[in-house]
Amino acid sequence: MIFDYNHYNIDLKKLIKLSGLTKINILDFGCGKGIWDPVKMNNKNINKIILFDREKKLINFLKKKYKTKKIKINFSYKNILKKEKYNTILFSSVIQYIEKKKLKKLIYDMVGNKNKKTFIFSDVPYMPRFFEFLLLPIVNLKRFIFVCKIIFNKKYKNLNYYRYKKDDFNIFKKDFKINFYSNMHDLKLLRYTVVLKTKQ
Repeated sequence: MIFDYNHYNIDLKKLIKLSGLTKINILDFGCGKGIWDPVKMNNKNINKIILFDREKKLINFLKKKYKTKKIKINFSYKNILKKEKYNTILFSSVIQYIEKKKLKKLIYDMVGNKNKKTFIFSDVPYMPRFFEFLLLPIVNLKRFIFVCKIIFNKKYKNLNYYRYKKDDFNIFKKDFKINFYSNMHDLKLLRYTVVLKTKQ
C-alpha cells in the first residue's frame, strides 16, 4: 500500500517508485495534518516536501509537527503555482473535493514550465458517497468510525463530493501517460489510484 488509513502515513519507497524519478521534490496538495513520518525524511531520493492546504489553521500544527528542513509549509496558492519547484504532486484523498473542470485547469497550471511532472491521485472514489459509506465498515472499520465522527460536522456536510470514473481522465491522454492501480491503499475495494506522467 502507498497509503495506510489505519496508521495515517505514506510509504515513501512506493511513492518514489510511482514517481519514476530519482530525485523528487514533492508537493502535497491538500496535506491536512500531515501524512509524512519525520523519522523517515532522510531518504536520499527526496529533496523536499512542500505542504499545501487551504485550511490556514493547520499551519501552526504542522510547524510543531515538522522541524526538518526537508519539509516546507507554504499555504499560498499563488506561490504554489508560480514560485515553488516540484516534480511530483500528491493528492491524497483530495480529488473528491475538486470539481472536474477545476481539476483540469489545476493540473495544467501546475505543469507550467513544461518540466517533467508526475501527478499521483490516491484514493479516487468511483461510487456515490452514500454507497461508499455503507460499504466502508466491511472494508475498513477504523475509517468508518472516523467518518461517523465527522459526518454530522457542518463544514464536512457542506463540502461538494465528486466521484471520478476512469474515463474522466481521458482528457489528459494527449499530454500524459495514465496508469491506474487498485491495490495502493486500504480502501482498494472502494477507491483506486491514478498516476499521470507528462510525456515530454
